[in-house]
Amino acid sequence: MAEGRRTPLVVLAVLVVLAIGLYVTGAVGAASGRGEAGWSNPFAGVSVGDRLRPDELTEVEGDCSVGATITFVGGCRLEVAPVEGGWPWQRVTRSVRLVGGTGQVRLALTVQGKALRTDLDPGDDVRLTFTSDGGQLTMACLAVGGCTVALAEDEPR
Repeated sequence: MAEGRRTPLVVLAVLVVLAIGLYVTGAVGAASGRGEAGWSNPFAGVSVGDRLRPDELTEVEGDCSVGATITFVGGCRLEVAPVEGGWPWQRVTRSVRLVGGTGQVRLALTVQGKALRTDLDPGDDVRLTFTSDGGQLTMACLAVGGCTVALAEDEPR
């Protein structure tokens, strides 16, 4: 093989070794986020899903007031709106932590055709994640005088 033909391969090999060395030492790439203002973490915006907002809940049955706190007497059925938009590789889930306020509440949840049920005492919480299809959330107040359930942000444990 002639000497002139090997020169581009040698230059390429030196550049690859140099790039790997810079990445390993942290001079460039994701490991460089040690306080330098010029570099940002490309995965900083990645999360498990969006937070379920009160405006994504539609009252289907019963008499309830939906906001940061859901207030109702008797029972209340809410429809969780399906997620619209986004890219196919994005996680299109919404998470919420329901915190029991006043009165014991029986929760019935339907997600992807599966029904789940649990009781929520005052001060207790339950974490829920809805898929892109949405779902239904039914709450029954087991106390006299009404119940409240707070919509809180889902916190990692």
